[in-house]
Amino acid sequence: MKGLNAKQNKATNLRLVLSQVVTLGPISRAEIARNTQLTKQTITNMVEDLLSVNLIEEVGVKRSEGAGKPSKMLCLNKKACYTLAVRISPEMLELGLYYVNGEYLTKITHHTDTAWHVDDIADEALKLIQEKKLDHHSVLATGLSIQTGQGDTLFQYQASKRLQTELSQRLAMPVAVETTASACAAYQMLFGEAKTLHNFIYIHLGNKVEAAVVYDRQIMLGTNGLTGALGDIFVTPESSKSTGELGTLNEFASLTSLKKYIEKFDKKPVVSVKHLNPSKHTASKNWLSQATEPLRIAIHTLESILNTQTIILGGDIGEQCLDFLISQLRPFIPSIAQQGDRDIVRLIKVPNNDDVPMAGISTLPLHAALNDKNIQTLYTPPTSTQSKVQQLIYITQ
Repeated sequence: MKGLNAKQNKATNLRLVLSQVVTLGPISRAEIARNTQLTKQTITNMVEDLLSVNLIEEVGVKRSEGAGKPSKMLCLNKKACYTLAVRISPEMLELGLYYVNGEYLTKITHHTDTAWHVDDIADEALKLIQEKKLDHHSVLATGLSIQTGQGDTLFQYQASKRLQTELSQRLAMPVAVETTASACAAYQMLFGEAKTLHNFIYIHLGNKVEAAVVYDRQIMLGTNGLTGALGDIFVTPESSKSTGELGTLNEFASLTSLKKYIEKFDKKPVVSVKHLNPSKHTASKNWLSQATEPLRIAIHTLESILNTQTIILGGDIGEQCLDFLISQLRPFIPSIAQQGDRDIVRLIKVPNNDDVPMAGISTLPLHAALNDKNIQTLYTPPTSTQSKVQQLIYITQ
């Protein structure tokens, strides 16, 4: 992306410079100028603004090969502020405080079968901030992801937007909302396996199967923000006797289907799927074998339509089950992904799978600040008093 050398485009230029530092740092001012085609003076102004709120820092010098002066290097200051991560599913509430670069500070998990009210969520979040003795303005914003146990994708999206507004007002701070798959994709772009990738897909195996499609380092939101409902695609020509509909990926590869399968097989409720070991647990092994072919079809479909650089696979499923599933997926169905030169494998298993969803949600506030399109995922309550960092990176003009 190229910058705009005009006064009225300060917000665009600031986000562009910050994005360069976050994803490519340590990086010099000269390198930012070459990458963005912004003038030296514009780069200087943007960098000084970011340094003034300590969001970035100078970390030494890089000596040039020629006779030029050494360049001061810039990188993100992870301790400039914190972010709050909130993840809600039908069976649990997860809350965490993170450094601005997605590194873990503290988190808690509440298991429950009852729906959480926004006041209860806000109370738990504020309690966590107080326990760490953090000033309210030291928290940049909240990242939010919600997955409902009922309804379709539109219902889930509408529920997320309502909760975003209510939670933002209750916490008196900005809240950025995305699906878990999109949050994980954002984290991978900023700090993970996709820092150098331009086009990729992130598949998240949760209660529903979600996907985030990244094109030119931009998460595609689609009409009404509904892109990514991978679990809704049909993967079998056989129709359900009860509904008459064809079988969707959610019926085979979602954690909801896994839990139903195990409960039917073991004749007892599933406490957690995180620690299932398919080599010792027959029901989970059988389910994984059943899920393999539908997921292979889904991967083939994505590759054939989008032809991205790679697909990254993660989820709320445990490491042992994920490893078994990936081993069963190979060999992949032949697709256009095999054609032409490749320097990246077709499928990447996300490292530290258990930690990525919450870390991803924690990076949504920073991700929102890096692109004019990303900012639409953020809601800021009109009555809140903004910190200097918020005033700077969440400007819209």
